[in-house]
Amino acid sequence: MMKAGICSIIWKDRLSLPDVIATAVRVGAQGIEVWGQPPHIPESLDVEGVARIRQELREHGLGAPQYGSYARAGEPPFRAQLVRSLDVTEALGARACRIWAGSADAEVLDGAGWERVQADLRFACEQAEERGLLITLERHSHTVTNRLWGCMRTLEEVRHPALRINFQIQGTAPATIAEEIRLLGPHILNIHAINYEISPAGRSMSPLGRGEVDWAHLVQCLNAAGNDGYVEVEFVNRGSAPLPLKNLEQELAKDIAFLNSVFATLPTP
Repeated sequence: MMKAGICSIIWKDRLSLPDVIATAVRVGAQGIEVWGQPPHIPESLDVEGVARIRQELREHGLGAPQYGSYARAGEPPFRAQLVRSLDVTEALGARACRIWAGSADAEVLDGAGWERVQADLRFACEQAEERGLLITLERHSHTVTNRLWGCMRTLEEVRHPALRINFQIQGTAPATIAEEIRLLGPHILNIHAINYEISPAGRSMSPLGRGEVDWAHLVQCLNAAGNDGYVEVEFVNRGSAPLPLKNLEQELAKDIAFLNSVFATLPTP
């Protein structure tokens, strides 16, 4: 069954991780993707410190969908960063470690660059599999998964059962997002969810339940593809100015309530 989660990056340096956990409980989220940057995961934090976060999550009935690492395949520090990231993932009790597939868009990366990225991803999957973990790839600009074909090429060339996609709308026209979900199907583990509206003033962020992207339909498509991961609210922006913390929490609660209302309409497995 799909679950509603949040990304702790929503608060960056505005809230400590214990405060994020308390907020997640108040808004009705079922899990937190922990942001792999200070102050949520300081470089100095050891495995015992991460285990204490895991315990706090469990005491509040929250899961850890994945760890939000910044290890970037194809870059020289990647393999050392990966080991640290997998240590954190394991200590959190998370199912997967989210990493980045290179530093360039799929359409501009040269052949040698593709080979470096794919070799690092194979290494990552092998290391994760030894620990009983999965690797998810962030769909983002300046990575080879920015395009659907880049995702498909990566999945085909790495060809490892531990490799998954962390799905995002990533600049795709709303009319074609459902087709991307159909094609990526079982390779999607978790989803980062945002929405936006377009007006004469331009594009602005909006609640999940109101905007250009029909998340109710997309959740149905994900469910039809067999997805049982988390749909995670990634950011809670409304317009261009940052929301005060009280308003941010209120808006987040609406997004979580919307997701749970959609999940309630899905057929029982």
